[in-house]
Amino acid sequence: MSLPDLGTHQLTALKAIVEARRQVPREDSFWNRAFFGRRELPKLLGTSLTTLKQQGFIPEDFIEHEIPWSKIPYSIDNTIAFGFTFDHMLAMHFQPQHFAQLEWRHYRQLRIDANDMMKTCLSIHDLVALNFTPQQLHQLKWTWTQLTSVGATTENINMTSGDQQLYFQRSAQQAQKAIGAFKF
Repeated sequence: MSLPDLGTHQLTALKAIVEARRQVPREDSFWNRAFFGRRELPKLLGTSLTTLKQQGFIPEDFIEHEIPWSKIPYSIDNTIAFGFTFDHMLAMHFQPQHFAQLEWRHYRQLRIDANDMMKTCLSIHDLVALNFTPQQLHQLKWTWTQLTSVGATTENINMTSGDQQLYFQRSAQQAQKAIGAFKF
């Protein structure tokens, strides 16, 4: 005997309610729609996300109105609860400095990995400023090749050679090749 999946049905019902609220009633005249319709999203920034959701707004509306991520006045927890994904954030011009707003749990909730982080034109200085441990970088699926592509060297990464070997499979032989490969 299997139990019913009420979560799926609730999600379907909620989506139907939001979609119904976004529809303009047919009996309204042009005059009513023009002067008494719902207000524009940019004017509503700062209003509770719960209120915006009840009025039928979704994360795609923020993108449609070209609201940049830097203008979002809500906490990361609230935006995730509202339905924002990292793809929405990227579409809203999420920049490397915005990673400082995220806590470690947000990376897990939003399923952010190294490839996603690199989509923001992240530099090694931005990455080092986040103070990730080698274990966290490994969990985010960073490879030594990716680290060097954003500008990492053994001097600026603040990681021991043991950690480089353990987490990024960078052997002492590879490190010596890189030292010997210096060209004028």
